[in-house]
Amino acid sequence: MATVDIHRFATEASQAEDDRRKADEHSTVWGFIWTLFVFKIVTVGAIFWAAGGSAEAGALLSATTWPWLIIPAFAIVGPSLYFFRVRRVRARREQLRRAEWMIE
Repeated sequence: MATVDIHRFATEASQAEDDRRKADEHSTVWGFIWTLFVFKIVTVGAIFWAAGGSAEAGALLSATTWPWLIIPAFAIVGPSLYFFRVRRVRARREQLRRAEWMIE
């Protein structure tokens, strides 16, 4: 009986450690990706500034760096749309709840 409890405890402790390690790896990867993105955008801004803000430099930078701008835009717009949808649904639910108890 005691060995079963020890085995279960050891298994749970091992799984908890694996979960913590995976969470740490996940945050490390995302930190690295965001660092690359910020560095890329700062570099593009420095190039555009060094070019004197010319239209040709803007066109060339736009043509060569559009994925770096569109992909994060999708990453920001998606959760934002979800957040606003949740707010709208919750407001509608609250409106219906209030209407249910209103007596006129």
